Amino acid sequence: MGYSPNTQIKAADEHLTSAQIKDLRWKTCSLSQQPLSQPIVACRIGLLYNKESIIEYILAKKPLVSMQHTKGLKDFKEVKFKVDNATRRFVCPLTCTEFTGSNRGVLIWKCGCCISEKAFKELMKGYKSQTDAQCPACNTAFTYNPQVFEPQCTTLDPLSHDVVVIVPDTLEENYLRAKLMKRTKTTK
Repeated sequence: MGYSPNTQIKAADEHLTSAQIKDLRWKTCSLSQQPLSQPIVACRIGLLYNKESIIEYILAKKPLVSMQHTKGLKDFKEVKFKVDNATRRFVCPLTCTEFTGSNRGVLIWKCGCCISEKAFKELMKGYKSQTDAQCPACNTAFTYNPQVFEPQCTTLDPLSHDVVVIVPDTLEENYLRAKLMKRTKTTK
């Protein structure tokens, strides 16, 4: 019952898996690392933020490297999430499945609606090329390009369509960040 000098403690693996990281991103603000609370906004990369944190960041006028892809509040869109009353988690309004690391969401930029990627792909099967489509949740017209789901598509401009994948993979995030940074440098 006391001190045991020959006891060895095995160090635990402290690395998070990709799915755990994505799951955390669905619950925390990408800027403040605080739990997400309404109103929630998203950037063109697909990262989620508390709107209050974004406003505080903009007013502070202290640029962060992680936020260089944005210039102001116009670069964010308020996201209309359906919340499950039992679990207090975000769910797809069409399928009622929870958004997690394995079940991604798609934000329609024009209206702010968020639906599951699987349901969105199923609904958009009829559209072969860039075209106008309607949001299945609110019937708002938006521009859809099927290449948005191809993470390394070099010809796709992230601002040329109204569909943003929420909580992207690290590779997708880095690619979109580079594309947006390149675009902001050319507009200066």
